[in-house]
This record gives sequence, C-alpha cells and structure tokens, in this order.
Amino acid sequence: MTNDIILDFETRSRCNLLERGASNYGLDPSTEILCLAVVYKDPAKDKEWLWFPHISNTLPRDMRKAIEDADLIMAHNAAFDRDIYRIGVEDFDFPAIPFDKWYCTSAQARVNAMPASLDKLTQALDSKHKKDRKGASLIKLLSIPSKDTGEFNEDPKALLDMGAYCLDDTRATKSASNALRPMTAQEHNDWLVNERINERGVMIDIELATNATKYAAAEQGEISTHLTRLTDGAATKHTQHQRVRTWVWARVCADAQKLMTKNVNGEEKYSMDANIRDQLLTKHSIGAIELTDDVVEVIGLVQAGSKSSVSKFKNMLLRADDEDSRVRGAFVYAGASQTLRFAARGLQLHNFIRDCFSAEQTEDLKEQMREGYILEDDEGDLPVMTTLSKLLRPALIPAEGNVFVVGDWSSVEARALPWLAKSDGGEKKLDIFREGKDVYIEAALAMGMTDSKEDRQIGKVSELSLGYGGGKGAFGSMAKNYGVVLPDHEVEKIVEAWRYKNRWAVNFWDALQTAAFAAVKAPGTEFEAGHAKYLFVKNLMGGTLLCILPGDCIIQYPRAKLEVLEGPYGSKLNLTAMKANWTPKQGEKEWPRIGLWRGLLAENITQAFTARLLRNVLVDCPDVIAHVHDEVIMEVPKTTALKSMRILRVKMNTVPMWAKGMPLDAEPTLMTRYGK
Repeated sequence: MTNDIILDFETRSRCNLLERGASNYGLDPSTEILCLAVVYKDPAKDKEWLWFPHISNTLPRDMRKAIEDADLIMAHNAAFDRDIYRIGVEDFDFPAIPFDKWYCTSAQARVNAMPASLDKLTQALDSKHKKDRKGASLIKLLSIPSKDTGEFNEDPKALLDMGAYCLDDTRATKSASNALRPMTAQEHNDWLVNERINERGVMIDIELATNATKYAAAEQGEISTHLTRLTDGAATKHTQHQRVRTWVWARVCADAQKLMTKNVNGEEKYSMDANIRDQLLTKHSIGAIELTDDVVEVIGLVQAGSKSSVSKFKNMLLRADDEDSRVRGAFVYAGASQTLRFAARGLQLHNFIRDCFSAEQTEDLKEQMREGYILEDDEGDLPVMTTLSKLLRPALIPAEGNVFVVGDWSSVEARALPWLAKSDGGEKKLDIFREGKDVYIEAALAMGMTDSKEDRQIGKVSELSLGYGGGKGAFGSMAKNYGVVLPDHEVEKIVEAWRYKNRWAVNFWDALQTAAFAAVKAPGTEFEAGHAKYLFVKNLMGGTLLCILPGDCIIQYPRAKLEVLEGPYGSKLNLTAMKANWTPKQGEKEWPRIGLWRGLLAENITQAFTARLLRNVLVDCPDVIAHVHDEVIMEVPKTTALKSMRILRVKMNTVPMWAKGMPLDAEPTLMTRYGK
C-alpha cells in the first residue's frame, strides 16, 4: 500500500460556512484552526497524531515528516481541508502540499455509488469506525461565536473533546476508504481537473444580482397580497402548500381531484407539487378538465412564487468572493454517482433555465432596475418572476477584457445511445447525424408525420424522452418543456410508433438487462451488451455490479442482487441495488434499494459515457471556468477569443480512440454574458 495519510481539521470562524461556501470560509480573516488530526491510511500503520495550535504553534517533527513523505493527502471533502491547510502554511509553517497530491474520499465514495457524507457512508458500509454524531454539538459550541456575546467559547475540556472527535473522524474516513474501490488514476485526475476549475471560479454581475433580489422580494410580497385576496385569507403565502391544496381541492371537479391524488406507501394523499400544478394547467388548456378563473390564477401565483430565482440570486451574492466577485467550488465531480456526471452546489448552475435574455436585453433590464422602473421585457408582457428567471444565466459574466467561449454538443445523448448499442440499427440512426440531417424531423417522418414545425417538436420530444424505455409519462414530462400538448391516446400511438421505428433501442435495453442479470448470476465473469460490459465483484461492498464502458469509465451498483418479487401477474425476477442518495427510514438499518430495469441501465450508461466525453475535453482546457451538463464554458482574453474558439471546436469535435465512429458536433460561440 502506498504511503498515504488521512487528515482532518476542526475550525472556528465568524463566516457562515453553509451560506458562503468553503472558499470564502477559508479566506475569511476570522477563520482559525482549532486542531488537526492525521492518521496513516494503511491499516497496518496505527500511528496517529493530534495537534492543537493553542498548545504548540509548531507541528511535531514526525507528524510534519509524515505529511512531507505522503504519496497522497486524503480528506473527506478535501477542498475544504485544502483551503484550511493554506492557513496552516501561512500561520504555522506547514509543509507545502503539491496540488496533485490531494485526494478526496467523498469523491471516492461517489465513484463507488455510495453516500458522499461521512456519516451516511459509514452507516451504509456498517464500518467499524462510524462518524461520531456528537460533533454537531461540539461545532455549535466551539466553532460559531455566541449570539449573546459575539465571542468564541474557549473551554479547555470542550477543545480536548473536539480534538478527540477530529481524530475519530480520520479513523472513520480510514475505515470507509479502505472498504471502497480506490479511485483509478483517471478518476483521480478528473477530480483534480474539476478542482482547478472550481478554484478559478465564475464571476457574478453583483449589481444585477443585488437588484434582482430586491425585485424578487417585492414580487413575492405582491403574490402574497393576491393570494390572500383570491382565497379570502385561506392562504396568504405561496409556501403554504397545505392551505393552497385544501382551497384548490374544494373548488375543482372529480377529474382534477384525481390528478391531485397520489398513492404513497399504499395510502392515497392529495398533492399540489410542481408536476401536478403543470398537469392541472395543461389539462385545462386543452379542455380535458374545467377550472374556474380564480383556481387558474391561484395555481399560477403559486407557480410564479415557487420559481427558484430568488434563492439563486441570493446564493450568487452570498458565495461571491468579496474581492473579485467570483463564486468558487460550484461543481461536484461524480455528483450523480450512478452516472459519474457532475453536479452543482451553491450556485446551482445546472438548474438554471435555458431560456434567457440576450446580453443587450439584459443591459436594458439592468438599466430599468437601476432606475427603479417596473421590470418589463421587450414586449412588456412577462411576469416579473419569469423575467428574473431569464436573467439568471446573463448574471454570469467574464472579467473586464475577457469573453466567454461556450461550446455545447448537439444531441450528444441521442448520438451516444445508438453508438453504445453497437448494432446495424444503431448505425443507421448514427447515419442521420453523419449526413447532417435534422434528427427530429427524421423522427417525425419515420412515425408518419410531416416536416412541419409542429411535427418536428413532437419528433424532438420523442427523441429526448423515449430512448430510455419511457412511455407516455416520460413523453408528457418532456413535452411540457417544449409546449407540446397532446391527449393520452395520441401519446400512446407516438410511443408505439417510435419503438417500432427504433427497434435497435428496444433490443439494446433488453441486451443490457440480460447481461446485467447474467453477471450477477456468474460472479467474476464479464458479459457484454453493445459497448458495455457487466462484471459482478462478490467481495466488494457486499457484492457490487460494475458496468465498464469505453474510456476506462466504471459505474457501480453496490449490493446488487436478484430478487423474486410478487406482483398482480405472478412472480418476477428483479435486479436491485442499493441507492446511495436515499436514506433508511428512522429505525431501519437496511439501505433503500432501486430496481435496475432495462431503461434505467440504458440511461445510466448513456449519461455516464457522455460525461466521460466531457471530462476528456476538460482535461485539455486550462481556461474552463464552468461546465453545464454537455456544455463547456471558457473565459479568455478578447484578443485571443477567436483562436480559443477554434481550439475548443477542434477539441470537442475530435473523437477519442475509445469512441471511434461516434459522430460529434459542437459549434462554440463567443458571449459577453452567459446565455444559450
């Protein structure tokens, strides 16, 4: 085993870590180190260190040497410890650690499809050393200043308890990390690349975000006023879900009430969540149900108030660096652990709506807000909250003298799925892309439609929603994003027609499920389905199903097993695995499980493979400051922008050897604000 160490810090600060993020916390002048614990990762090495700066301002000699000699410096959520370690370098002469030596055990957990938090991870693994939950009370006692006096608690015994807790965290991290598959060199490097992107950060238009927050707060006040009037005080805020639900339920027809009814663990409950609100308004718009004007208006007000613009603009302001207005640490490597796709935190850039204003429109709206005018778009007919949501993307800006170069692959998942299928039918699908045809028009024509704009939209929704085994529900969920409204019987015909014309996809779903089942039945033997290989490793985390994809990409299904499930049509063999981002119910030890049905397997490998393509580009692009799904955002000087755009085009359209034959298409553009 390599000479790796695991370290953990406990700190105190006047900076709110949860609100302002790790980067601002580490830079805040009030942030101090309370203690540092270090252990060897190797189970055979039981040497441990615990250092308190209030006792000695110098690291013990052997502790310092262990850090200097380590091959890897491991920590859970290592970005935080890396930021705090810099304080140690500046204030206590810690030995410098090369960036490439850092290793995150939370990222290691995610690539193993296990819970990312140390507490849940040690529970899921049933580790010998579990995270001590008394840490929360110690952090509240020592790490946050008193609300009454504004001073920190200096209780010597509590500090010693904090040290013991810190050392215990390193033991828990050690136990968990040794139970997991180590990150491969490729995975570790991909994590490092993303950490460098996180450290560059993305700049926020502070003036725009500040004024947008003010307008949003004022608009929410207006929404509350209208809700109170319409419901005669039954509901006074859009967040009063139960009150709104009760008010609407009493005023809608039986068909609408049926839409509002959900079956939760065998019990019928009524709901007004976002999906149901969409369904009610959509069904009303096509005449499938009748809603009164006041009900439509109340649902619309709740929709408007529930837009996330308010919180997103607030997060921008809270997390922006006070000196350069940049938000750092916004991207999580392998945040979607089942596919290794990136996730977003803090800034939540992945959840920004695509529909946005141009740079010119944004400048006009900034001027309106600056002057205190009523906020209106060019046509003067968009609600304030909708207008604000369309300003989210343009609130990201390059520094003075720079521009954004933004590249986005065209229909990359629609290309990846047939390529992964490795079949004649899949190749014919790929030929549509190779020949430069419009895949959405071709989908509509194949289903007996025309090349009209309306039918192209239906073809687009079909391609985007039906490739992973989805039915009318999947089509309907996607359709609402593109303004496509069709009755259920027509949707059922479209689903049948798409599957008939894309038999290669149906066959591939079946092949994936067959290979996965076979792998679990025969541990240690690989089974292929298209370009995917499944292998069951019996002694990894209670039995783990691996899916190995081109480009040394591995996705995992921990504790996979075959189960016989009883249903209305008899018994059925089902493949299930542990689901990392779910949590056991109180009092239960067994982790929740998910069924690995054919459509999910197809979706997982397609998204994992396209995420691998993205990481392949990021590793060679030192100017990347953000990435969103299949999109790369670089910030470069205006003087070299055209050259950078050409370079990015080449990188995104160059097919790696391990993806030979897959057609890629990206046409990067220049932006003075982030857009679409």
